[in-house]
Amino acid sequence: MESSKIEYKIDIPDKHSKLKAEIVSFLNSEGGEIYLGVNDDGSLNKTLIANKKQEWEQLISNWVFNAFNPDVSNLIQVFPNQVPFKIKILEGKDKPYFYKDGEGFNSKGVYIRIGSTKRIASFEEIQRMIRQHSSNDFESISIDANDLTFKYIENRFQEKGIKFDVYALSLIGKDNRYNNAALLLSDQNPTISKFAVFQGTDVSVFLDKKEFTGSLIKQLDEIVYFSNLSNRKRITISGKTDREEYLDIPERALREAIVNCYCHRDYTLSGDIKVEFYDDRVQIFSPGSLPDGLTLENIKMGMVAKRNKIIVNTLDKIEVIENYASGVRRIFEDYADFNKNPEYYISNNGVIVTLFNRNYDGQNDGQNDGQNDGQNDGQNIKLSISERRNKILVLIAENNHVTSSMLKDIIGVSKATIERDISKLREENKIEYIGSSKNGFWKLKN
Repeated sequence: MESSKIEYKIDIPDKHSKLKAEIVSFLNSEGGEIYLGVNDDGSLNKTLIANKKQEWEQLISNWVFNAFNPDVSNLIQVFPNQVPFKIKILEGKDKPYFYKDGEGFNSKGVYIRIGSTKRIASFEEIQRMIRQHSSNDFESISIDANDLTFKYIENRFQEKGIKFDVYALSLIGKDNRYNNAALLLSDQNPTISKFAVFQGTDVSVFLDKKEFTGSLIKQLDEIVYFSNLSNRKRITISGKTDREEYLDIPERALREAIVNCYCHRDYTLSGDIKVEFYDDRVQIFSPGSLPDGLTLENIKMGMVAKRNKIIVNTLDKIEVIENYASGVRRIFEDYADFNKNPEYYISNNGVIVTLFNRNYDGQNDGQNDGQNDGQNDGQNIKLSISERRNKILVLIAENNHVTSSMLKDIIGVSKATIERDISKLREENKIEYIGSSKNGFWKLKN
């Protein structure tokens, strides 16, 4: 059956460009296989295959070396002795690929695979492929600077008992010149990172703002340090021997989200890495889309693509990265028992990660709680705070999969009020959430 990875053709079309377009669509997507001598319904014509396999092999072999750009000689394999006749196409790394139609770049020959069909790539999709290709090579491009210094990174290597070697780290190319990766890691790094703390939930009032310069690793260290300082704790005295401390943002999730920016951002773009603290959330901005066409779901499943291999390798040497390629999964694990999952906004220009404050309750509890409920809930007949929270416990006992949205509808208050009540009940050790946010459940404790 035809799919995103399989295409059936009974014969090579009279208009050869049609089959070339199919091949290009696989090169520009995730690879696939084309079977010749097969009808659309999957039935074989073995006689046709036997009679034409030599002709097909010769024609396609010529195409491999003459019909496509960039070079595809290592990406297309022909299996003439298989039934059906098979053409195997690997995903290319030098996108966009196109079939030739005269001299120069042929935008009409750039195809991509969507489901079981092909289509001409849009201008924006071609631009993205070009940008991804250039960003993947950016690190290793030589630069003219010959007076770079590496004092900060040398100290970091010394702390780990490792020798800092520009050749071993591939910061100098075969032409004996520094490359872009060396510039980014040097003390002369021209990029900056920005950090801000705002009052409330919008950008109206600055409480603090900073800009970090110097080596990429220096910027990373400093922005993580100030982020940890701004990550407040809620301390609960519950009668136990030890007081309970609950960070607004899980420390590991916060660090992983920031480190991912420096590992995977597109350094060909002029934007800055930014970390912004609000009362209810932290937002982390990284220039450039995900590398090599990855999706968030791909990454959560463990798939990986390294855009900045030299930088990633350097960060790995000094143990900034732990268990590479599992950072996003750990971020979601840290929010498994919270009612708001991290949010990822992914565009061609950048990635924005939002991590929600687990202690945020909209406004202060205590003496303002009743007033807040009145403001939020209009003319609803309201229970007292204790009655409402007892009602939540009853509803959880009846349905341990009940959600905040369901509770607000049943009780007749705002979602913010419900989330504030749930937070209090958890602090009081009365309820616990078990499992993932999607498939987990509530458990009554005391």
